[in-house]
Amino acid sequence: MNKEIEIRLSLQRALIGNVSQHLRMVCCDWKEKEWIKLRFYLDIEPNEEEKELVSCILTDLETDLEFPKFYEEIIFSDLPFEKLEKLKLIVYWRNELPVF
Repeated sequence: MNKEIEIRLSLQRALIGNVSQHLRMVCCDWKEKEWIKLRFYLDIEPNEEEKELVSCILTDLETDLEFPKFYEEIIFSDLPFEKLEKLKLIVYWRNELPVF
């Protein structure tokens, strides 16, 4: 299976039940057989509940994907989506279009 597809499917499974109302975007990058980096953007400063949800996601990924190193970033940002620094693959993006 293609590595990008494997990562996308694994992350989608890991996100089930672990997406809070504050999660804006999840993206990732990787170097095959070396590391994977996950970036979680929130609309609040990371608190214990948000950190616990990210920990659950990482635990699921660690059992599913074969990377020796996992890195995560949990970032508060109120910048518009277009200005967020994205990694190679976006796996979750909250709809933030204006409500009419």
